[in-house]
Amino acid sequence: MKNTLMTAIAVLTFLACSSSEGEAEVSFSSLGSDDYPQMFYMEYVPCQEGVYYTAENFRNNVLPEWQDLLVEVNSPLVSAYGIQRVQRITSDEEDGFWQLIWNSKAEAENAWEVWNSNENATSWEEDTADILSCDGEKKYSFDAYIARSNDSLGEFNPENFVSEYHQCLYQDGKEGKDLREIINQLEAFLEEAKSLPGPFSYVVLGPDYEDDEVDFFWGNFYQSEEARLAFDTEWQKLNPQVEDNWNSVTDCQEPRYYNSGLVPRS
Repeated sequence: MKNTLMTAIAVLTFLACSSSEGEAEVSFSSLGSDDYPQMFYMEYVPCQEGVYYTAENFRNNVLPEWQDLLVEVNSPLVSAYGIQRVQRITSDEEDGFWQLIWNSKAEAENAWEVWNSNENATSWEEDTADILSCDGEKKYSFDAYIARSNDSLGEFNPENFVSEYHQCLYQDGKEGKDLREIINQLEAFLEEAKSLPGPFSYVVLGPDYEDDEVDFFWGNFYQSEEARLAFDTEWQKLNPQVEDNWNSVTDCQEPRYYNSGLVPRS
């Protein structure tokens, strides 16, 4: 699990947050359902940077109107993050993703229907395409599960952090219940391993689409590359049984690394 669960990168100022003006920040305890212990719906919309893309142009010319549009359409969006590839490979069709978090698939589908029928939203997409262009028709959707708060092992700042994602298949004969057992072991391990530096959190993504090359994605989140390296150093000193058990259940590709960040709503 050292290589299959733990690693990451640097930072970003990319995308945004929240659904309605003046709404309080959503906490871990109020996000999604009470399953696993919490389940929600997550979408990754592929984006390409235009010829006029800069962080400043995004903040000044893309973000404010998008925030206004969320209020206009009364969006139930819980929050959104920007994730930007640290290094692209030739097969990549996007520079990064607009990551949307919803409390349910039903809310997401209804919100997209309202958004796509709104003329102002369409105009905004057209007017800002030379800065950032995102394709909602090609989004990747998931049932997402979290087992611990972002503030576990230390206070987490969502404005800029590092993330990694692993594309995984189950080993022969293994399935979701086996992964659940491994996660329970991991949680017990993290509770006992007081020497691990943090903050550290993770998400498990079950695809809401058919793909023979993936059973689930695993995402890890660290505050910085330095924090990731410190975590990994301590991880290697600890009991290897958790990693061995993980490898007996899953077969994951090498991780992809992203600069990630939550942009304030106003």
